[in-house]
Amino acid sequence: MARRLKTSAFPRDEYDSQNSQSQEPQSIKAQVYELLTENPLLSPLRLSQILKLDYRRYRDYVTHLRSRWKYDSKNERGSKCSLHGWRGWCYLPNVGFSNSGKSDNGAPGGIRTRAVDVGWLASRARNRWLLWKDRLGRLQWFETGRVNLYVRKPANLGRAYQLICNGFSFTGLITDIKVLEQLLSTVRFKGAHYVFSVGERLPRLTIDLFAKSNGVIIKVGDITHPDSLEIIATYPDWAERNERMFEQLNDTLKRLLEPTMPKDQTKMDSYVR
Repeated sequence: MARRLKTSAFPRDEYDSQNSQSQEPQSIKAQVYELLTENPLLSPLRLSQILKLDYRRYRDYVTHLRSRWKYDSKNERGSKCSLHGWRGWCYLPNVGFSNSGKSDNGAPGGIRTRAVDVGWLASRARNRWLLWKDRLGRLQWFETGRVNLYVRKPANLGRAYQLICNGFSFTGLITDIKVLEQLLSTVRFKGAHYVFSVGERLPRLTIDLFAKSNGVIIKVGDITHPDSLEIIATYPDWAERNERMFEQLNDTLKRLLEPTMPKDQTKMDSYVR
């Protein structure tokens, strides 16, 4: 009597086993994945018909493969993208650290001259902003205390922090670690480009319907990325203005509500016994 071998719930897939010797030029799994890559809307029934499989026998297996292709983290589509054009901003804390033509003690040039001496570049613009450039990106420093950030890819928040430290801390413009921490805490996201490659050339199309309201522009088949879908996400200017206004209002309320303490408490009589 021949010995019966135990079989798994799903038919064995030669693609899953490294030691299998299949005469098939391509496994069922590989064929299902290839078909789903071409058309993600294919149903298990339609996949079985295309591959000429017995649907009653392979229904559960094909459904399982389709679910893995769509939902498994290592096989999911659309989660990986190329990020570039990361932009942001921050504000220098109001602690006597300004970018004016004269320093707080009236010395000519002041912090602006010091910044140029340590590597910042003075622009010819009327608002006299300064420029810092290195391998991580560039900084635009305005006299209002605003600093615009442009981080090169691969962009992330850590590289943005490092860029600020390169321009202000390592140059000696900011020596107090508390002031540097206040500066880093004000870093905000302004915009970035997210590129999703699909592997084939796409027709050129630009959708800017949501640009003003939500700050989102969708580009398909752009000249720079003809085989990709590019999403340009930008923090709207009106939202940035509102956020800045609320921050200033919050700071004003804190100053008004803080109790005023005398300058020299040692000269006051203590009524607590």
